[in-house]
Amino acid sequence: MIPKESDLKPTYGQSVTVTVEGPVALVRFDRGVNRNAINQDTLLALTQVARDLGDALDIQVVVLTGAADIFSAGIDLKDPAKWNEDDQALLQRRDMAQRGARLCRAWENLPQLTIAAIEGMVVGGAAALTLACDWRVASSQAAFYLPEVKVGLNMGWGAIPRLTSLLGAARAKRAILLGEKLGAAQALDWGLVDVISEPGRAVEDAQALARKTAETPAALLRMTKESVNACATALHHPSIYMDADQALVCRDSQEGRSARQQFVQAG
Repeated sequence: MIPKESDLKPTYGQSVTVTVEGPVALVRFDRGVNRNAINQDTLLALTQVARDLGDALDIQVVVLTGAADIFSAGIDLKDPAKWNEDDQALLQRRDMAQRGARLCRAWENLPQLTIAAIEGMVVGGAAALTLACDWRVASSQAAFYLPEVKVGLNMGWGAIPRLTSLLGAARAKRAILLGEKLGAAQALDWGLVDVISEPGRAVEDAQALARKTAETPAALLRMTKESVNACATALHHPSIYMDADQALVCRDSQEGRSARQQFVQAG
């Protein structure tokens, strides 16, 4: 039995919606608060969406977007569910720390072609999620920002090998260690963005690109993505399998606690 789009739910969690038009699905997450930062509910909902999309043979391209004015401020560092782990065993804490990497891996492994449509800022873990997509369409007013080291965290979620594959080693280090905001023009020049749109048109342009891509025979589209990814990501797992463990070390260190406290107070 061939899965239909009706197998997908219109909403996931409290902030994720899915709409389907023919072979193209639009997945939007918009919390309406905290600059659309990704809380645990949203993280788990986006992961489940990817799992359900993986079974949808009639959907060939997926567009992922955030709020209309800001893609996302990254992981919600003020979400109590992220930090209330003092009474949990290491196994449970490690499992939670691996959620971001699982989310990005689920999106990267989708058989469909994926396009991130970006308006405004895309920060930290949200940027890592866009790196797991095949293409990125960004508004001319969009900007990428990786502040992890500034809040005492490592750059996780599998972002380092994906970023290095796109930018090269030197630029990946610069983006992470200096925490420079990369505007759309610079991101395009560096290879981080594939298409620049007029402000407010990122989703529309991504959907147009999705419809054009969906004209490719479905099996060939999926075969090609799988073949390219097999070549491009062959060494990714050995370089990231411990990034969740690094996250636990960093966040529980005195330096990490101090940096996070300063961030919360500044916000």
